[in-house]
Amino acid sequence: MASKKDFKSNPALQFISTPAEEPVQAQPIPTGYKANPAYIETKSKRVQILVQPSVHDAVARIAKKKGISKNEAINEALKQYTEREG
Repeated sequence: MASKKDFKSNPALQFISTPAEEPVQAQPIPTGYKANPAYIETKSKRVQILVQPSVHDAVARIAKKKGISKNEAINEALKQYTEREG
């Protein structure tokens, strides 16, 4: 009977990435405290989406009223959605 192969000692495994840990939910920073730079998200992920022209115009109008970019307005909306659904 053949023995079961052990792939744990395979040298190719050093080149294979492991799944990242689940990100920790950000807690609001208390007044008077500074955020630890080790826990601030510094990278962004790019997402390309298609929206109806009316939705695009509404986002642009809201962003202009708030004095922020459309990107920031969309990020705020997605953040609120994920916190509500999460």
